[in-house]
Amino acid sequence: MHAIRGSRRRAGQPTQHAIPSMKSKPFRFALNAFLAVTAGSAFAGTITCVPAPGGTGPAPWIRKIAIDEHSRTVNMDVVRHRTKDTDTMGKMRAELLGMEETQGGEPAYVFNAIPAAGDEATNLFRLFKAGEWRLISAGVVFIGKVPTLRAIEPGRVFDCKRSDLG
Repeated sequence: MHAIRGSRRRAGQPTQHAIPSMKSKPFRFALNAFLAVTAGSAFAGTITCVPAPGGTGPAPWIRKIAIDEHSRTVNMDVVRHRTKDTDTMGKMRAELLGMEETQGGEPAYVFNAIPAAGDEATNLFRLFKAGEWRLISAGVVFIGKVPTLRAIEPGRVFDCKRSDLG
């Protein structure tokens, strides 16, 4: 029986394979690319977070975070203005800059707020799981074109739920 129709094989000779060998550089490159893409998709989906109840200090200014890993966007419900009696809510968009794999199995998300036109300040965020989900942020002001650290907010605990339907 012949491996490929029309070929002649002598007894003791290996059959020809239609699948490229692992020694072929294009095949190894394609395999590595596939493994890299599928490994990154282990987290593909969305994650939604709200501040955990019972936090200390003032009420959080971020009330909800929704991260869409497919589109690499982050949408946040935030307090735009606070008075003694009411909070005026607004929306803030951010760009997902990176997802770093951690030992705990959940990625750490790094994202920055997309500043409004004419805004000279932005916020950088890191959401990560260290037993519980925590969000830390830093305010950055641009003086001229030079970034200057304005403030670092201590970490706040968030309750996060993952949805892999995406």
